[in-house]
Amino acid sequence: MNNNGKELDALIAEVFKTDSGKVLLEQLDERFIRQPVCNPGQTEGQGYFREGQNSVIRFFQSCIKRREKGDY
Repeated sequence: MNNNGKELDALIAEVFKTDSGKVLLEQLDERFIRQPVCNPGQTEGQGYFREGQNSVIRFFQSCIKRREKGDY
């Protein structure tokens, strides 16, 4: 695999289109995206860390959407 965005989108979409992949993506969304990025008393760095976690899940979701819609 080279550094082609379409190929990466296809790979991620393939992994997450299985029944297990769909369950995993839903669990990741629940554990990371649907949780607060920062709680009272947390440091700025902890908020940045949480946002980094969220960005990985959003990246997977956007790859899947691009692949499904053919938006290139």
